Amino acid sequence: MKSLERPILKVADFGVAQHIGKEGSKSVRGTPMYMAPEIINTNNPYDNRVDLWSIGVILYECLFGRPPFVFSTTDELIDQIISNLPIEIPNDPPISADCRNLLERLLQRDPNQRISFEEFFQHPFIFDQINVQIQEADDIMQQAINYEEIGDLKSALDHRLRALEEYASLRRIDNDPERRQCLRMKINQGTVIAENLRKRLREPLESSPTTTTMISPPSPNLSPSNELDLNSDKELSEAYQHCLNGNQYMNSFVYAKACEEYEIGLSTMLRIAKNETDRDKIKILHNVISHYLTKGEICKTRLETQRWEQTLEKIKKDSSADQPSRKSFSMSHPSCRLQ
Repeated sequence: MKSLERPILKVADFGVAQHIGKEGSKSVRGTPMYMAPEIINTNNPYDNRVDLWSIGVILYECLFGRPPFVFSTTDELIDQIISNLPIEIPNDPPISADCRNLLERLLQRDPNQRISFEEFFQHPFIFDQINVQIQEADDIMQQAINYEEIGDLKSALDHRLRALEEYASLRRIDNDPERRQCLRMKINQGTVIAENLRKRLREPLESSPTTTTMISPPSPNLSPSNELDLNSDKELSEAYQHCLNGNQYMNSFVYAKACEEYEIGLSTMLRIAKNETDRDKIKILHNVISHYLTKGEICKTRLETQRWEQTLEKIKKDSSADQPSRKSFSMSHPSCRLQ
C-alpha cells in the first residue's frame, strides 16, 4: 500500500510487457522465474492474474533471500512451476500470519484459487490501519493550510495535492461506505481550494510579458552563430541546438521535454565556459547561458503549472467516477474531518 510518509518500493520490468484484453493471451512472455504456470501451459488463454503469481515470487524472494524454486536448468525450473506440489513456505525467518496467508494465496498454481486483485489490495498485510493513513493525509493537508497562512502558496498547493492524491488512493480501495463518502467530501472541498491556489499562482505568470510571449531564438547580439564559429566547435554547436530544440518544445507546450533539452544544452555550455580561456568568448557564452537559463526557469514554472493542472484533473476524475449513496454517510464518522 502506497503511503506518502513512508518509503515506496516499486518493482517493474516492462521489457516484454503486454496489455491483456478480455480474450486473454496465449503468448509466452516474461522472465521464466516469475512466469505463472498458466503462461507456460499455453493451451488455454491466461489473464492478468499471472501478475499476482509474479508478485508472490517477488515477495518470497524479499522475505527469504531466495526464489521458491531450486533448479539448475531452465527445464527443471519449468517442471517445478507446473508441478502439482504445493510451494513450501519456510518457518525461518519467522513471518507474520498475515504475511504467510498472503504468500500462500498468491502462489496458487490454479488462477481460480489464487487471490484476486480486489482481495490483494484489501488484504491486511497490504492494506492495514486505514484510519492511520487517513490521519497521515490529514497531517499533510494541515501542513498545506499552514503554508497558505504564511503566504507560501506553492508549498501550500504541493502539499494539498499530495494529500488529495492520498485521499483518492485510499478511497479507491476502501469498501467502507461511510469512510468513502467522507474521503469524497475531503477531495471535493480540497480540489476547490487547490483550484483557487493554482489560479492565484498563475495570475503573476499570466500578467508577465516574459512568460506570455512565444519563446524565440536569442536576439542577434546574443546569438553565438553570429559571434562564435559553431562550425569549428561541434560540441558547442550541438549544445546550442539543444537549446533551440527547447524553444520549439516550449512553443508546442511540451514542457518536460523542453526542460530536458535546455538542461542538456546549458550543462554543456557551462562546462565549455568553465574551461575557456578567451575572455571575449567567455563573455559571449555567459550572455547566451544567461539568456537560456531565464528560458529554462520559465519552462520549469510552466511545467510545474501543467503538472498541477493534470493532477487536479485526475483527482477530480477519480472522485466523480464513483459516487456512493449519501444515505450511507454519517457526519459522526471518526475519520471525517474536513479541512
